[in-house]
Amino acid sequence: MSDLAVEPKPEAKPKISVAEMQRWREALRRADAHNRIEGQFPSPECDAIFEAFIRGDIEQAEILPRLHALHRHI
Repeated sequence: MSDLAVEPKPEAKPKISVAEMQRWREALRRADAHNRIEGQFPSPECDAIFEAFIRGDIEQAEILPRLHALHRHI
């Protein structure tokens, strides 16, 4: 039975540091708070784009084109 044991895969190393992720997450939290005061609320699809940036999966320059493409389909 031990032949079937699957060893866990090592966790993927983050593309950016944890400190940088926290800095971007805090900046996003402040921006969301400001937008809520103005009556603007992000969709879950927008949140996914910002989370991809925070994880380091996309660059800052990719955020606006992705948001524009998202809103063209809504």
